[in-house]
Formats: sequence, structure tokens, C-alpha cells
Amino acid sequence: MSQVEETLARAVSLAREVAKGADVVVRGDARRDANTRFARNEITSNGDVEETRLGVTVAFGKRHATATTNQVDDRSIRAAVTRASEMARLAPEDPEWMPPLPAQTYRDVPSAHDPSTAALGAGGRAAAIAQAVAAADQQHLDVAGFLEHGAGTRAIASSAGLAARHDASRVEMTVTARTKDGTGSGWGNATSHRFGDVDVPTLARTATEKAVRSARPASLDPGRYTVILEPAAVSDLMSFFVSALDARKTDEGRSFFSKAGGGNRLGEAIASPSITLRSDPADPELPSRPFDDDGLPLDPLTPVDRGVASALTYSRYWAAKQGKKPTGRRDAWHLLGGAANDAAELLSGVARGLVITRFFYTRWVDPQSVLITGLTRDGVFLVEDGKITRPVNNFRFNESPVTMMKNCDALTKRTWRIGSWRVPALRTHEFHLASRSDAV
Repeated sequence: MSQVEETLARAVSLAREVAKGADVVVRGDARRDANTRFARNEITSNGDVEETRLGVTVAFGKRHATATTNQVDDRSIRAAVTRASEMARLAPEDPEWMPPLPAQTYRDVPSAHDPSTAALGAGGRAAAIAQAVAAADQQHLDVAGFLEHGAGTRAIASSAGLAARHDASRVEMTVTARTKDGTGSGWGNATSHRFGDVDVPTLARTATEKAVRSARPASLDPGRYTVILEPAAVSDLMSFFVSALDARKTDEGRSFFSKAGGGNRLGEAIASPSITLRSDPADPELPSRPFDDDGLPLDPLTPVDRGVASALTYSRYWAAKQGKKPTGRRDAWHLLGGAANDAAELLSGVARGLVITRFFYTRWVDPQSVLITGLTRDGVFLVEDGKITRPVNNFRFNESPVTMMKNCDALTKRTWRIGSWRVPALRTHEFHLASRSDAV
């Protein structure tokens, strides 16, 4: 039993003493997070935090409340339980409250915890950043970015017998390079649960080369274009799409998946046959927690299967109300790759189009059509007759990931991890770039 599991067991025991007859759920996180920032080719700050957090939820029937603490001695835990109990007795009844889960069986998943990432220190971060700075100095560029990593344990226990634990580590490095005249900007990103997966030379080269190539962009009119979206742009749009998968929003007529007059779009072709979207904690390329925040086991889920809408997500409450199986809330998603050997192959056959590095400041416009607006950033390049010819200005876009997937006709075989996603680069058509942007 880990230290955090032992702490949760003590918390449940103390809660039974203090809040007799109550349902209790205790959630714990014990982790260390560290980061180094750099700007204008030098390190600007370091941070290192180690903390254990405990959240105690007490419920008397459908009246419930939660208190949190980062002190895990018996006195502090008892105080948190007492606060939660007092608030729960005063709280109004919650008609959607679901009682704690009993013991569950979880699937074996590949390890998402890397000891070397957990042990990484300021010296290791500085050495990685030095490589990025050296690459920028060679090109006479300004470089900035962020290297952060963390590792820890998340656990859940309940008075009904639930006990769940997951160990994970994570590292992310971003590099932004700018030309001295401020007209060119390039960006690179790497995310993994292993620091050894972060290829700093490639990351730095991607950012610096794009900065040089994007300098002094030509002016291009807005319009609808064939675009090659790099992985960061794809993951940004897809993160909005998965929120539309919520079955409650669909049943209440508030989602893209809602149909006029009732029902949903399951079974309909909503995307190109090349599109398959999955979520599976046992995915070897994206190992993740096999339970959600309630402790519900997360089984594989395929919301889009070869272009066909195949599944929605159900909370425990809405599943019980609708007579469905709950899917649980999940964060890790994998948009499967296609047949293109590399990004260059996506350019083939494009008479006139654009390559877009990533998006920035993306926001909702219309949830029912999943219409999103935002800005391009860090490199937009004109494609003519299958080749990149010159950089062009940035744009504001108004587009839906549904339209992006419907008009997609090619994806790279390889996928990249961006945050909690794995996605390929892809080519899509009639992408709406609504207006010019002066952003770099």
C-alpha cells in the first residue's frame, strides 16, 4: 500500500467515526511538479513543488459537501471531515447525487510512470534548455519556452469499499523562436510520460526553422482553403469536439449529436471514412488512468468509427436515468493515423493551399454545430502545386471540427502526443479563414 492509499484509508476510518451513517468518498493526490521557464535565450525562473492534497466528500442521503486539505495528519483529516459533515447537513438535497461506488475491477494498463522523469531536477531541465538556446543562437533568433514535468499518485477510496490507484508521470516542453525583426515565429512542442522521449534537438530545430521560414510573410486574402493542419492544430479543434459527445447534452437537444424532434446521430456518417476516434486507457501509445474521478472503470470507447458516429459519453447519473451503461469521464483521446507516410505527402496534389502550425485563443461560437473561432500562430505557409512556396499572414478562422473531419481526405500514419491527445497531421478542404490577423 502506497503512502497516499494509507492516508485515504485513515481518512475513511476517521470519517466513519466523525460522520456516523454517512457515505464518504476520499480523493487523494500526492505528487511533485517542477518547471523551468526561459525567455530571450536565458533561464528566467525555476519552480519545484511537492504536495499531497486530500478531498473528503461526506453525504447524508442526497445532501453532500466536500472539504479539502493539504495536511494529512490525523488532526487535519478529522478537521476536514468535520467541515464537510457540517456543510453537508446544511446543504440542500441534490437530486443528481450518486452514492459512492463499491469495490471495482480495473483493467491492467501500460505503466504511465517513469522514474527518471519523476527524479528529474533543475540541472536536467537546464541542460535541455541549453540545447534549445544554442540552436537559436546559431540562427540569431530569440527563443522562449517552458519545460515542466510532474509525477505522482492519484487514488480514490470510499466507505462502500472502493479502492483505486494510478501512478503517472508527465513532461512537456514548448519552444517558441522569433526573428530579431519580429516578423517570423516558429513553435515546437513535445509531450510524454517519459523525459527520454523528448527529442530536444528536433524540437528546437522545428521551432527555429519555422521562425526563419515564416519571416516577412506575404499578404493573402481570407477565404476557404485546402489546409494541412499540423498536430497541435488538430488536437486543439478535436478537444472541442469531444465535449459534444455528452449524452445528456444530446438528449436535451444541446449538442451537435441532437436531432430535430428527438433522437441522436448515432449510426450516421458524420466524417470521412478515414476518421476513427478512440479512448482507451490501455492504449500503449497513450497510457492513462483506468478510472474516472468517481472511480468508475474506463472501458475502450470509439465515438467515431471510420467516419460513423458510434458512441456518446454517459455520466453515472444520466446513464441511470436513461437505462444506459455509464462510460465515465475521460481525458485521453487518440485520433488514429491514416496512410500518408509523412507530412510532405499531404502536400502532394494540392494546387493551392496552406500549412498551419497551430491555433491560439480558440473559443466557442456555436456549441450545436461545434463552431469554433481562433487565430493561427507561429507559421502559416502557402502551398502551390504540392510545394511550400512562401510564408503568409496569420488569420482568424471560423470552423467546426466536424467539418474538418468531414472534408478530411488524408492523414499521416504517425501520430504525435499533444497534451492528453495523440493525433496525426491531416489535410482537409474548404477550411474557413475568415479574416486576416496581425499576430505573428
